[in-house]
Amino acid sequence: MQENRNRHSNMTLHYSLIAFIVLVIFIILSVTVFFNVDTAEVIGSSIYSADEIISVSGIKGGDNMVRKNMSKVENTITSQLVYIETAEIKRKLPSTLEIEITPCIETASLETEEGFMIVSESGKILKFSEEPAEDTLVFYGAEPAEGMQTGMTFASEDEDKTEVIFELMSRAESGFASKITSFDVSDHYNISCVYEDRITIEFKSSADMDYKIKLAQEIRTKISPDAEGRLNLLENGGRFLSKDDLAQIDENYKMAME
Repeated sequence: MQENRNRHSNMTLHYSLIAFIVLVIFIILSVTVFFNVDTAEVIGSSIYSADEIISVSGIKGGDNMVRKNMSKVENTITSQLVYIETAEIKRKLPSTLEIEITPCIETASLETEEGFMIVSESGKILKFSEEPAEDTLVFYGAEPAEGMQTGMTFASEDEDKTEVIFELMSRAESGFASKITSFDVSDHYNISCVYEDRITIEFKSSADMDYKIKLAQEIRTKISPDAEGRLNLLENGGRFLSKDDLAQIDENYKMAME
């Protein structure tokens, strides 16, 4: 009985050792002989050609798919090719790498001392321009931090202002907010925007922005669809002053100062 148990134990140890050796051999072959790159494919539209993307990635035929640091390759692609937002590499065994590309979209134009900084939805700096990019949300008073360059993520000299700008960018995507053409964040406690190039909306701080945008939308439906003027959002409502109202206020002020 004891002899049978010892024999069974020895057999188990024997097979375990064989399995371990086979596993070690497989691992060695995986990083030396098997799973080497034969084909690299690029998926997703981009302003760059597939050959450009593959060249920048550094991937070459014969590279081992197991040993290759794919995260590093992805970072290389997005850092060197500015108009690529993300690059995701998938291994398709035994010998194909698939590079899935998400292109950057020019989303906002941020005012600088020399002109404008054009950024993607994630805040990636795409280029510098004398004028705002077409069909982008414009931010005046952005105050970019020193040393901002293409490929970097935008940051303002004022950390609070950075947070405000990203928050406003994320909200200006659909519905009423999508018709906002520009924001003035020179003072992030006194934020204003221009709606359809005809109504200036004064939000004050960025607190409760969802509520303020809904309130502005509600008030807009109660005024003439082509009205021009200024909408001041107050704590419990808002006040719309037409272009004529503002002109009269300005005239009254001038007369009072004379």
